[in-house]
Amino acid sequence: MTHLCRVGCVNSMSEAYDSSVRPCEICGSCSAKVLHRQSFLFPGLAEPVHYDVVTCRACGFCYASDIPDQSALNQFYQAVDHHVHAELPPGLARIHGEFFRFVRGHASLASDARILDIGSGMGHFLHHFQKAGFTDLQGMEPSLAAAELARNTYSLNVHSASVDTFVASERFDLASLCGVLEHIADLRRSMESISALLRDDGYLFIAVPDASSFGQVVPAEPFLEFALEHINFFSATSLDNLLRACGFEKVIVASQHNDFYDNNYLLALYRRVAQPSLAIVSDSEAAPSLRVYVDLSRQGLRPVEAVAKQLVASQEPLLIWGAGALTSRLLCDTCLGQANICGVIDRNRRLQGKELLNTLITAPDSIGNYQGATVFIASTTYSAEIRETLLQRYAWTGRIITLASGATS
Repeated sequence: MTHLCRVGCVNSMSEAYDSSVRPCEICGSCSAKVLHRQSFLFPGLAEPVHYDVVTCRACGFCYASDIPDQSALNQFYQAVDHHVHAELPPGLARIHGEFFRFVRGHASLASDARILDIGSGMGHFLHHFQKAGFTDLQGMEPSLAAAELARNTYSLNVHSASVDTFVASERFDLASLCGVLEHIADLRRSMESISALLRDDGYLFIAVPDASSFGQVVPAEPFLEFALEHINFFSATSLDNLLRACGFEKVIVASQHNDFYDNNYLLALYRRVAQPSLAIVSDSEAAPSLRVYVDLSRQGLRPVEAVAKQLVASQEPLLIWGAGALTSRLLCDTCLGQANICGVIDRNRRLQGKELLNTLITAPDSIGNYQGATVFIASTTYSAEIRETLLQRYAWTGRIITLASGATS
């Protein structure tokens, strides 16, 4: 998701941050105030891990500190290839189309412009440039499976590399980072590497979740924005602070809503300039927005917690459908883990065979082993699709619980 299903983080969570305390990547300060602690229990882990959402006391940048150690992160990243797919859901396809139109509307690019998509995933965004007639296209993607799929599906030149290892023969006219910058621990070093890939006056396009918008609406999924791989929470101000310090000047930054995840993304276009600017503007938007977001997420958890308490009290056999990020949070944020969980189902083959709370994760076709159990669908985006699968494909007659205010059927 990742939000945008960008499979590999550019540097994952760098070894430079093995210690738990992470300094501010904008101003370097080590003085931060904790806004929220988010815990996760992932398949294959015996104990939960967590990070702290903090705000820098000096400049206001919001980010994750006390990041889990690398062994825990490896357990998580082993499962990311469930995002590898040749076809995107229509909602995600619309997002990529909107990103492409933003770039085309604000960047002057010739058809032979050299374009690099960093963290290119399966090449879906880069394919928009291909369809528009751009001929010099390259992608950079750490996931071997995703890079291969991009090559096979679109015949795109996608390198299996990270920013640290990628070598280019010539500099680029445009580099893009869609749903990537929120993942990177060592922001300054990575941005310096990316700047070196661009020619003078070259464009940089960035799409990141807009932290200043998090508190505007009740989230469909509590704490969705606090995914384990999301460790930077940018407002337009903090993004501008980072980019100016790395030698970029703003062309345009806009906050745009997308209906697939019901959140806002910052769409930002910058140009590479000769000299970086050390001026820092205090970010006064992100922290208040995150505080409201935490309160709204807690409100959203109340009906789920009520259902979880009922399941704990009844001790009815419970089958959880979905072993991903939402389940990892619900097992920590509610009492769901105390219910009588008899099975866990997930379509992600990388998770099948692992255990969650000492329960084996199995494929959907194993559902016949759980007749009579209550199914808890741990998904918001695909809840209706999973429910339809249960009813139509598996002729499920038992109770089905969704996250729509604890709705049952």
